[in-house]
This record gives sequence, structure tokens and C-alpha cells, in this order.
Amino acid sequence: MKRYYYTLLVLALAHTNLSAYAHTCPDPQTTSLQWGVPPSPWVENPFSPNSPQGEENTRFVRANILVAGYGQGVTCTYRNSVGDFSILWQVRTKIPARVDYSWIETMGGYVCTRGLNECQFYVADPSA
Repeated sequence: MKRYYYTLLVLALAHTNLSAYAHTCPDPQTTSLQWGVPPSPWVENPFSPNSPQGEENTRFVRANILVAGYGQGVTCTYRNSVGDFSILWQVRTKIPARVDYSWIETMGGYVCTRGLNECQFYVADPSA
């Protein structure tokens, strides 16, 4: 019986570790964004004012967690000489804690403008 409980404990801890992995927006200097291609599983945001452009001076502007009861996805916005463009990852995300001052609650979700590495989010479904 103890072996059964031990196995359950190990599985629960493994699941917790997998779901606690922090994600960030893709770095435009080190991912396929440098060629204008969103890295998988990200796609071009259909509401983006511009398409992703492969440009050396592309920089991160902000991240948004889209909320409709629970996190429905993340958009990352970047800026270059053409203008702003954004990419989207449609995945269930965890709502940021109220004590996480990187994320500011807005009407449609949460926004983070602190920086690429400071805007960390957590995926609710670890298989995503």
C-alpha cells in the first residue's frame, strides 16, 4: 500500500514540475523571428497591423495574456522600422497572481511591458 502512495506522490510531483515551467515570448534575435517566421507553436496574430519582418533592430514591446474566464492565449508584440507586429500562441494559460507586479490587469486580460525575460507566463496544460 505504501508503494502505491509513493507512486501517486511521484506522479503528482512530476505533473507539478511540468506545469510550473515558465515561458516567455520568443526572442527576435535568437529565434526564427529574425527571418520573419514565428517559431512553433506561435503563429502570426490575425489582428496584427503588420506581418512579422526579419529585421536586425526588431525589439520586444509587450506581452498580453488574453482572458475569457481563464487564460486563452498569449500575444507578443514587437517593433521594427515597418511598425508593430504581433504573434499569438493559443494555449490555456494561468492567470498571473495579484502579487506578480510584472503583469497589469486590463479590460481584456493582462499586459506586461517590463521586458522579454521579465514577462513570464505559465501554461495551464503541460502537454501544450
